[in-house]
Amino acid sequence: MKRKHKITMLSFMVLGLASLDMQAQNGGDAATGDRIQNPSNFRRVHDRDAGIYMRADANNDRAAESFRFVIGNGDERDYNAEINRTGLDLRGIKHTQYARLRSVRGLEIIANYNRDINNNGLIENIRFRVGGNGGDLQTIATMAHNEGLKVKKQATFESSATFESSARFDSNLTMGGSSRIGIGVNDPQVRLHVNGAIRTNNGIYQSNGSVSLRPGISNSTRDVIEFKNSHNDNMATLQDGKLRLILRDGNGGEIESTGALKLKGGGNNDFVGFYNSNNQLVTRLQDGVVTTDQVRLNVTTFPDYVFAKDYKLMPLKEVAQYIKTNKHLPNMPTEAEVVAEGMNVGQINTVLVEKVEELTLHTINQEEKIEQLMKKIEALEAAINK
Repeated sequence: MKRKHKITMLSFMVLGLASLDMQAQNGGDAATGDRIQNPSNFRRVHDRDAGIYMRADANNDRAAESFRFVIGNGDERDYNAEINRTGLDLRGIKHTQYARLRSVRGLEIIANYNRDINNNGLIENIRFRVGGNGGDLQTIATMAHNEGLKVKKQATFESSATFESSARFDSNLTMGGSSRIGIGVNDPQVRLHVNGAIRTNNGIYQSNGSVSLRPGISNSTRDVIEFKNSHNDNMATLQDGKLRLILRDGNGGEIESTGALKLKGGGNNDFVGFYNSNNQLVTRLQDGVVTTDQVRLNVTTFPDYVFAKDYKLMPLKEVAQYIKTNKHLPNMPTEAEVVAEGMNVGQINTVLVEKVEELTLHTINQEEKIEQLMKKIEALEAAINK
């Protein structure tokens, strides 16, 4: 679409000068030193379809020709603005240290307009540069078509700032003391208000004080905290003080600790309770006392081997001698071992069953000997009574 040329205040200044004698700088449309009387290169203001054409360095010798604008009674050396090959230089008011660009309806700065961004491998951008140490210019921010706004130094927002797209800061971003950041939210209610998910790569949430996770704003919401895996499956939920663990295959949950795992009850009745699916208390642990209906131990062996034919039953005399020497039964741990390491209930019960079975065998053997002796006694008595 064809764009109409705009006639600016600069146009009026040039057209006003067109009716006067003008001295062209070196390389102008006229030869050096020539006077220009109503040059045909300039059109009058009533011709609204034409633009204003001014040229410096027409011979393209890369000389320092430029356009200078002076406000006040100064000469070309005391200029307020200069247009040259490097661009527009604004010097502001005399003796001030800054320059201003003012516009009634906003300021538009365009780079690489109506040209392919990849033309000749060039990537034009808009750079904001200030003088650094030693007078060197340092880039503090850049704006490019394919990269957006890049802030190279610390960015400070004393008031609100709105980003319609992504924003990247290569240095610190500092907000005012009462500032609020909203992402996907027009009116943030807290310091950081996000509408959607928050994702970190190997990130850490750190707080100088306590960390509070509050899922609901009002009591009418379902205030549950969910922990999910990469497949978006629930791994655990926490709601109203109840923690529910869910394995991926649905078979219960696990609590794992690389060190000691402590379960601590609170209050006067501080016990740890285990409940079944009907919410019935089945096991109670309080002050070191376990109260439950039954205890089932996993063992790898049981003393039925005592009744095997090849089992060597220790004679009672050897048992007596062993007890006299060691002060405990064979295969039983010593008192010192039990006190130091604690009582292995599974081991003790297995050994006790072993001793009961051995005693049973000894009792059977004694019963057989008693029966033989009784038969001999009965035979002797019968012989005497004849």
